Amino acid sequence: MAEMWEISDALAEKNRFKALNKKHPRELAACFSNLDHIVELLNRHGNVGAFQVAFFRSEGENVYRIGQTGVKHAVETRLYVYVFTVGHIVYVLTIGDKTQQADDIRRCKETVRKFERGETHEQEEHDHGRAGG
Repeated sequence: MAEMWEISDALAEKNRFKALNKKHPRELAACFSNLDHIVELLNRHGNVGAFQVAFFRSEGENVYRIGQTGVKHAVETRLYVYVFTVGHIVYVLTIGDKTQQADDIRRCKETVRKFERGETHEQEEHDHGRAGG
């Protein structure tokens, strides 16, 4: 049986989620509902290249943008995640609206680069967890 995908908030900019939840709770909920849908698709198909969904889009370097759907009169909101294929983990990174998009993507990619270089606490835990086999 294939390894099941998990969601982790270990790399998340938690203050951004708190702030957005105060101003736009419907959009936040819709993004996380769409994240759950992506994880279901990953569990069914195994990798991001095996399916297409309009609200799920690559920003490069395994950083993906998940948009909100189904919210009338919504502020265009984007949830950014890192798809860590080796560990079958989808790391939640940050959330923001269209006006912050370029800066959000830049910060997300830098977070991923640090993670991949082993410069984060989460990577150390992941490596130790795998070391024992």
